[in-house]
Amino acid sequence: MENQLFDLKKIREITSPIENLQGKVNQLANLVNQFESEKLKISQYSDNEFLLTQITDLTPVLESINKKLKKIFTNNINKFLNLNHKLTIKYKTNLKNTLKLFDLNEDNTITVGQSLIEKRKISKIITQVSYTPSISIKQWLELIDALNENTVFLSSAEKLQKSYLKIVKKRLEYELKKIPFETPSSIIEEFEKQFNTNHDLTYEKFLKTIKSKLTEEELQIKKELLAKSKQKQEIEELKKTQEEQTETFESYLKLSEKEFERKLRKRKREKLIDVKESENQKKLELSDEISEKIEKFKMKFDKKSDENYLAKENIDEDPLEIIRERKKKKEKEYKKFKDHFESD
Repeated sequence: MENQLFDLKKIREITSPIENLQGKVNQLANLVNQFESEKLKISQYSDNEFLLTQITDLTPVLESINKKLKKIFTNNINKFLNLNHKLTIKYKTNLKNTLKLFDLNEDNTITVGQSLIEKRKISKIITQVSYTPSISIKQWLELIDALNENTVFLSSAEKLQKSYLKIVKKRLEYELKKIPFETPSSIIEEFEKQFNTNHDLTYEKFLKTIKSKLTEEELQIKKELLAKSKQKQEIEELKKTQEEQTETFESYLKLSEKEFERKLRKRKREKLIDVKESENQKKLELSDEISEKIEKFKMKFDKKSDENYLAKENIDEDPLEIIRERKKKKEKEYKKFKDHFESD
């Protein structure tokens, strides 16, 4: 019973009639005021003297009752307030005495708390939200016109902007102190330029970005050098090929007509040399009929090859003229190719 009596919730339940009593007092005062207003109306518009006499006699009685009730209500309210005060004091006293039983010194509290945290036996309980949510974009759009005309808001925004610029300036000074003394001024200026666009930039991030850019530029330069080197090598190989062809043409021009024809026939015969069969190749067992057909086909093929590839005895065109024309054609192609690369 004692626990229920001095429980804070129970104390509030016991003293809750105070509000009802105060409401009754106000209601009684309203009835008296209403009677006074009705009394004035009846006295002005009614001719019934008997009714007026009764009202006049009842008025002091009602006033007396009103005063007595007010006094009773006031005494009861004061008693309830006094009871509430005493119960609250008693509750606080008992609570303090209870807390003293669990009072620990600071060192022991830290030791016990750290032990509980390490063992994950306790955790902080968030009973309510500790931040104020910001307004939505739609609400900002509705308020922006009014805020632009509000001097308090504009002055606050200006102060906020100045404070923000001071913070940015201090941050820039802090980052500049990290830069070594021998660093070129161009790099420092570039860092300041990028910091003004991105205030979260640090000198370490800036250095990483520069190194990556330098690496990309070096790779690009290496690619260009390799391409030029490859192009130069191709030109050198082409020149070498052209020189060899020129020497070949010149050597052909020095030959007599018979020697030239002999070399031409020899070159054509080299293309018709049969490829030797591999030693590991398995020999197929063929019948006499199939072997005879193969021999006939080979004879026809050899005859056709001689007609297509071997030089004929009667040559219509002069071989020297053919060589000269080919030489002129190759010189034109070489000159065109050389002019193209020299212009690049």
